[in-house]
Amino acid sequence: MANKIAVCTAGALAVLLCTDACAAPAYDHDRTELEAILDDLVAWWPGEWSSAPQIYHERAVRMPAEGEHDNWYRSFARIDAPQIGEYVFYGQINIGGRDGPLMSRSQIVYKAEIDEQRQRVLIRGQTPKNPEQFVNLQDRPDLWSKVEMRDPADIKCDFIWHRNGVQIVGVLDGPTDERRKYGPGTCTYTSAQTGSEFMADAEWVLSPDELWLYDINLLGGQQFIGRADRTHIRLYRVRPYRCDVVDAAGKRTVDANDRGFTAVVTAPDRRPIEWQLLRARYPAADGFGLDEQLRLMLQRPDGGELIESVSAAPAAAVVQIESAGIKISCRLAAKFPPMPLE
Repeated sequence: MANKIAVCTAGALAVLLCTDACAAPAYDHDRTELEAILDDLVAWWPGEWSSAPQIYHERAVRMPAEGEHDNWYRSFARIDAPQIGEYVFYGQINIGGRDGPLMSRSQIVYKAEIDEQRQRVLIRGQTPKNPEQFVNLQDRPDLWSKVEMRDPADIKCDFIWHRNGVQIVGVLDGPTDERRKYGPGTCTYTSAQTGSEFMADAEWVLSPDELWLYDINLLGGQQFIGRADRTHIRLYRVRPYRCDVVDAAGKRTVDANDRGFTAVVTAPDRRPIEWQLLRARYPAADGFGLDEQLRLMLQRPDGGELIESVSAAPAAAVVQIESAGIKISCRLAAKFPPMPLE
């Protein structure tokens, strides 16, 4: 019998020829395994996440051909919003750090549930109605009962999650064969605004301390979201620190974090010096691979000459530095303060 040749497309830019069927793993999760995936999602997803360690590696070790990844600070929280569902989450993106500006259209409300027919944990997400009223919703429980999705009936793509080893993985998937015309893990439909074909290809990989995000969107065949190199932006869980600072300007206490928090101090000669607290993977001391460390650094502003650097264990409760007339001591804090409003 002649072989049947099928064409599989894993996104609009990759085509695979295969015999009889396209090669891809299958997952056979029972109800208890799906419940365990949802438990891990609830435990691992909420928190604050930063891509600063990825950017540091790109600047210090190797810059990708397409340039460095975006500097995103993402927040996710489970909220009590029974008007939407039992498992509801809110997320947003601040650009450049915790106190950076809110990214336009980045506020999303997510509803999670178990889909036994598809053997997946299903998440549907959408911007809230009147999003400007719900900025920093994770810090405003008085508003949780008031938030609503913009139009749940208009959600065209599903996020379906499965377990892959110790990680859980979500892919954006069309709910019908027609919407998966470019293969599993993609979603396609005709844009009501332009009449052109919209295609989304996305994968999120979540573990307790890392969240890798890959999102590609095309409209009429033209990519408008995502990178041409189709690589993940790598986010790392952020921990809060309280830092006592002594410099020529006096004494003060600063709320910081361990994923690239940066501020300016004043040297005895009144020159500004930048300090940074960064937990990341640095080139290993033995010259082979990368080792995670927490570092407190003093340097000239805007990424200039390094003046002093102190290293500590990744989970260190205290790290401190004293150099050039400046003293900084940072201690792990119990929780973050509310995120600043613009």
